[in-house]
Amino acid sequence: MTTRDVSAPALPRTLAIPRDVAAARAEAGSRAATLALVAILLLAAALRLWGAFHDLPFSYFGDELHFMKRSMAMGTGDLNPHWFHKPALLMYVLAFFYGLYFVVGLVTGRFESTSEFGAHFLFEPGPFILIGRLVVLAFGVATVYVVYRIGCKVFRDHRAGLASALVAAVLGPMIVSAQTIKSDVPCGFLMTLSIYFYLGARENPRLRPLLLAALFAGLAMGTHYYGIVLVPTFLAMEALRGFDRSSPWGTVIKRVALVAVLFVAGFFLSSPYNFIDPLWRQGVTDSLQKTFAPDPEQAEAHFEPDNRVVYEPGPSAWLGASGAFFKLVTSHNVMGIALALLAALGLLHTLARRETRWYGLLVLVPCLFFFLAAITIVAYHAQPRHLNAIYPLLATLAWPGALVLLRPFRLAEGRAGAVALALVALAAIPTLLYSVDWNRQLTRLDSRLVSYRFIHDELPRGARLLVDDYGPFLNPNPVAAQRLKTRLAALSEGPFTHHQGLRIELIERYPPKDGVDMDELGHPWWLAKEKSDAELRSNAFDLDMGSPLVTRQPKELARFRDEDGIRYVITNSEARDQYFKAPRAQSFPSFNRFYRELEKTRRIETFDPKNWDGKGPIVWIYDISQPAPAGQPPITLEGRRVLVQTEG
Repeated sequence: MTTRDVSAPALPRTLAIPRDVAAARAEAGSRAATLALVAILLLAAALRLWGAFHDLPFSYFGDELHFMKRSMAMGTGDLNPHWFHKPALLMYVLAFFYGLYFVVGLVTGRFESTSEFGAHFLFEPGPFILIGRLVVLAFGVATVYVVYRIGCKVFRDHRAGLASALVAAVLGPMIVSAQTIKSDVPCGFLMTLSIYFYLGARENPRLRPLLLAALFAGLAMGTHYYGIVLVPTFLAMEALRGFDRSSPWGTVIKRVALVAVLFVAGFFLSSPYNFIDPLWRQGVTDSLQKTFAPDPEQAEAHFEPDNRVVYEPGPSAWLGASGAFFKLVTSHNVMGIALALLAALGLLHTLARRETRWYGLLVLVPCLFFFLAAITIVAYHAQPRHLNAIYPLLATLAWPGALVLLRPFRLAEGRAGAVALALVALAAIPTLLYSVDWNRQLTRLDSRLVSYRFIHDELPRGARLLVDDYGPFLNPNPVAAQRLKTRLAALSEGPFTHHQGLRIELIERYPPKDGVDMDELGHPWWLAKEKSDAELRSNAFDLDMGSPLVTRQPKELARFRDEDGIRYVITNSEARDQYFKAPRAQSFPSFNRFYRELEKTRRIETFDPKNWDGKGPIVWIYDISQPAPAGQPPITLEGRRVLVQTEG
């Protein structure tokens, strides 16, 4: 009598698949997945690289200049950034690559000394801008790969990984953020890598995955402060081990303590002066106090320049900030309706299924804490680029969301996965088109570059200029450097005065070929109302927000002309227009007066990017030694002739 194994019914001989055929199919599927992943990574790199060369050899993004200058200053041996609006890890990374550039230049004879290298940075910043952008770009492409690994690991299907990677590769704000020197993309990469390591902590009782996850969360915090949202995330996930009795509470407490210790260690290693320099601690204390326990007697309106909102910090702002955040999330230049819908369905699907519920919580908790921070501590501040902290996680939810939509069709499991991948690709088309259009816009000729060429080719050499902020990038000559030296000697030590003496010395020692006799007009972009230069230079918060070497309260035009000897004023619509629109129109009378007075002088040139299908603000050059000629066309703002009205 023979027995028959009934655990797996035998297929009819005609339907049985030989083992070698099955292995060949599996190998072919693996090879196809690898090729698809390579194609997605190349697409991600191409979309980011397309716009990485914009505006060279200049940068018109303030954050890029901040990161570059402070990274180069570290080459002097002072590793303290003296500026804590962002942590220091990206600055250290840039300093390393700038050091490699110096070594290559030294070997090839391009530079003979560190001082010559410093002058090269000050007066020919193009290579440094490009190096920094390529570093950030590399973090962006690496994020796409980690997202692929997360999708594969969580949903145990390479199609889930490919769908996740595709979304991350073409998502507009992830591309935009990877083309300038900012910390959002590097921080997003480290947060995503931390989450990937934590996936191992779910399956492996050993401590290594947990330690790596906590350490990289600290490194993320050392890159951008929103990395801190991973701390409550990991603590909550570890606490669940105790509540569901998968681990004894004693073990849970030890693991929770390790998360806290390793996170702090990672943060300290990546940005130590946040702990050493009291400036950051004081800033954090002040921010928390203004947010959660504001003093009514010291309440002061705060201006948020990114969203042009004036508000009083504290609980009264949270409701309005919540509305602003949801408006941001639902905007077309974030994820778009289709991808946002798939991600929402995917989150619900992962939370509903017992097998993936833990991952749904691993995505939901940091999103919730990010939202809470965005409406309280940094109310009204969130921009699409800041969401790089959570875009990679949301990208992994698109594929399960597509499966939910396909459920009524009752497709076979293998076919459903393939169709879901195609559906995700279809949903990603709008953001892909947005990214392509963004690159086209970004790489157009900028008005500030055109005006820069005119200034050097057409204006008299030696004429003294007043250059408005946000306008063309100009280098001071030794004459202008002498005025800066005198001004610096009268200022106390502050975040924007470090290394300025070295900068002035390099200007005098290696005069830039394009140097001009210039003064700068800065803008108190962080203020809700005007302050005098004396007030700005006596307030610690204001000194931390902008350089005191430039004036931020314009004098009467006659004083600029007669006392300072200025002949030409170069200004632009980005600077001027803010003082003729709410909410700043009535709060900055000196700027309002200054731009009205300019209109009474001769405007010798206008650079409007619309005239050559370019980009950038409109740039105007005035000769303030001459009155406006009869018939000089007025400058309009939104169709209104606001700048030719008489004062009063």
